[in-house]
Amino acid sequence: MKTRNSVAVESGTGRQHSNFLAVAEENVCADCSAPCCQVLLVPHPTPTTFMDLDYIRYMVGFHGVHMVLNSDGRWQLLIEQACRLLDRETNLCTVHGTPRQPKTCVFFNPYRCWYRRNFDKTERPPELIRIDGDKLEAILPHVRFDEDGNILEIPAWESIREL
Repeated sequence: MKTRNSVAVESGTGRQHSNFLAVAEENVCADCSAPCCQVLLVPHPTPTTFMDLDYIRYMVGFHGVHMVLNSDGRWQLLIEQACRLLDRETNLCTVHGTPRQPKTCVFFNPYRCWYRRNFDKTERPPELIRIDGDKLEAILPHVRFDEDGNILEIPAWESIREL
């Protein structure tokens, strides 16, 4: 009698695996460009005032710095700078499996990799908008403020994506 773990089952990646052990032994990161190790994402408060947007305008003026607006409304600062532990030739971590590997990396779930969906070889990420200086300048004319400089209206995520 065949059990589920001995029958080929189509995975979400389009590959077939013969059993649980084959899946467990696979390195799902093998053909990835390692975006999780080449961009640093830092949570950033949602802008609520003119000065908040002005500061974002200042930050995205730096090379390798962008803002990210997630489809759920979260803002993040994106810094394009590879981790010093990444071997740039192989895109592999030089301390993987050692006590020096950060716990953030140890417990990272590659089967639900948000970075790969949004950064690895994709021109139009499904869950984020990368905002550089030019994109921000296109957004700013559509933001409305009250007399105290508080944001009254900012375009919706879908509208920003189209700008």
